[in-house]
Parts: sequence; C-alpha cells; structure tokens
Amino acid sequence: MDLIALYTGGKDSHFAIIEALRSGHIVKCLITAEPARADSYMFHAVNARWALLHGEAMGIPHYLAGVSGVKEREVEELGEVLARYKRECGAEGVLTGAVASRYQKERVDRLAERLGLVHVAPLWGRDQVELLLAEASALEFIIVAVMAMGLDERWLGARISRLEAQKLLELSRKYGFSPVGEGGEFETYVIASPLFRGKRVEILEAEIHWSPAGWGYYEIKSARLTKSI
Repeated sequence: MDLIALYTGGKDSHFAIIEALRSGHIVKCLITAEPARADSYMFHAVNARWALLHGEAMGIPHYLAGVSGVKEREVEELGEVLARYKRECGAEGVLTGAVASRYQKERVDRLAERLGLVHVAPLWGRDQVELLLAEASALEFIIVAVMAMGLDERWLGARISRLEAQKLLELSRKYGFSPVGEGGEFETYVIASPLFRGKRVEILEAEIHWSPAGWGYYEIKSARLTKSI
C-alpha cells in the first residue's frame, strides 16, 4: 500500500517506517507537523524542523506543515494537510508511530476514514519494553525532551544504545512512566538509521533548556548530514 507517513523525526515514527517497509508498504512522502504551541496534544514541538534532514537522507519527499497547536483545531488542520498530500503523493493510507495513545490514534482513525485512507499503525499495542529495546538496536537516537520524574537534565542530548535503554527501563519501572515515552515523558530525535543510505545527522550546535520545575529540552541549533563511518 502507498502511504503518507506522519513523521516527527523521533524513534517511534521512524521505526514505524521500518516496520511498514518490512511489511511491503511503500512510503510515498513524509509530513511533519510543526505546532505553533509547545503544549500541543498531538504533535512534537521540539526540533520538528530538523526532521527534514531525515527525508533528505532517505530520499523521500518531505513536507513541513504548520499547525496552530490548539487542541482539536490542530486535528482539523492536519486533515486539510492530509487531503492535499493524499492527492499529491498518490497515497492510499496514512502511517503513524502510535503505540498506546488512544487520543492520537482515534483522531487519526477519524481523519483517515473521512479521507478514504487506511490508518496503518504497526507499533500499536506492542509491548513497550520490547519495542524500546528493538528501537535502540536498530537506530541511533538522542533524547531531546524530558518531562517525567526520574529523568533529569543529564538525559538531554544523551545517545540511547541498548545499555542506556536498559537504564531508561529501570527508571520507567521505578517512577511509572511509559518505557517509550508515549505519554510525553520524553521525546527523541533519530541521528542514524539503516534507511539513511549511508548518511547520519551530525549535530553542530545545540542548547539545553532546563526548568527548576524538573523538565527541559535540547534545542538543535545547527545540524547537517554527513557520511556514516
């Protein structure tokens, strides 16, 4: 099936592409929503624009779509974007990296039904512990936002291998947050993938923002694609 991928640049939306390709689907284009508000219910706000490097690395047409970030209104805005790119990309379905968030999945389900698209969510319902370990084995990614007790400033910008993934799992068990960050407890950004065709993302400049309230984010200021070593 020809798909539009709703893409954040994070591990789940990227791993969903890997799984979809394994199942024989074709990803015709990527859409990254860039919310105007940091407290969007639907979309990642941190470093959304830098997801465009991934489309370039994968050789897939990639579009950045601005949305308001206002609850429910942003869903309707996404519907307008999907209607446009359904035609331009010739897609039959929409792909997401939803794992357990009913809020997000149900809204994409409704949009897809309205537009005559099939919602493909290959990670939906997966065991979250096993999923995190699979993602850490297949990809190289960093943490770009933390918003959960147990995750401090030291995690911002941290590269997650299977060893770091095990540490995350220990903290998730201790503090009760989602092992894959599905509730917004942490967000990620992929820097290397087998889909990047021999390239990787090199972050040249970044800034850490930390709140005394115990949350923060890692803002990428400058980055580029380089050859993988």
